[in-house]
Amino acid sequence: MSTHNSTVRSVAPSYPDAEPVGPHLVIDKTEWVPGRHPESHRGFADQRGYRESYYRCIRCGAERLSTADLPEECSARS
Repeated sequence: MSTHNSTVRSVAPSYPDAEPVGPHLVIDKTEWVPGRHPESHRGFADQRGYRESYYRCIRCGAERLSTADLPEECSARS
């Protein structure tokens, strides 16, 4: 008889490039955003989209443009 629990592996994705920032475990993300860039000096005529980079905590899901703007506490669910 085998014990199922001892052979089950976590199905959560792993993030080898995640870095600790205070209580958070952060990855940098980049997404394609449709439309003109909100900052006019960063856009151009006939622009259909732009790339936006941000930081995301893989523990609590907080997303910010700067790591300094992450909440002081990580509200990760155990």
